[in-house]
Amino acid sequence: MPIDPQILQHNRGQLQRLERLVASNPDYTADLGGGWTVAVAFAHLAFWDYRQAELIRNWSAPESVPSAHTDDQLNPVLERFWQQMPHEQCGAMAVEAARQITELVEQLDSRTADAIAAAGDGYMLARGRHREEHIDQIERGLSLSVESG
Repeated sequence: MPIDPQILQHNRGQLQRLERLVASNPDYTADLGGGWTVAVAFAHLAFWDYRQAELIRNWSAPESVPSAHTDDQLNPVLERFWQQMPHEQCGAMAVEAARQITELVEQLDSRTADAIAAAGDGYMLARGRHREEHIDQIERGLSLSVESG
């Protein structure tokens, strides 16, 4: 069965939204709470989209996918690196990673897409949901930053 067209449309829509947001030259230093800035949120998006793209490229069997139980431990460790990255680079990486995974998912053959979904890893295909969550977070943070500034 091919990938649900709604997933593909949502992935593409959130990619376009991300591209517009980065192109607007946002305040990368705006505080989003919890030690996150706009730059950190972009770096977070880039990492997770790159990670899912790599997993999909290397997909051969459900056993090849790392257990999701370690994912929650990655963010606190990676935040230290993301905070040190050049801010604009974070936005550019988020867009590049989103483009890469969006195109990869759109080109997946049905057998691989079905195997990923059957393994309970549909989040690897539906990247728009994760993007939407953080784009909303960034837009809220930027609105608050403008209001208080």
